[in-house]
Amino acid sequence: MYNSDLVRKLCGDILNAKDPGRVQDLISLLQAVIKEDQEEIRIRMAFLAKQYANALKDSQAAD
Repeated sequence: MYNSDLVRKLCGDILNAKDPGRVQDLISLLQAVIKEDQEEIRIRMAFLAKQYANALKDSQAAD
């Protein structure tokens, strides 16, 4: 599930980091977290779209 606290912490760590290597590592981690969150959201949206499509078909069949 999307973890806004983790994203905020990573952004703060990036802002405060002095070592360019550490900054790059944190940016890579942030990108990975966001990519994972996007994939999870995409999967959930597909599930919801399918569920609502089935519910809509059922309600139309009852009419």
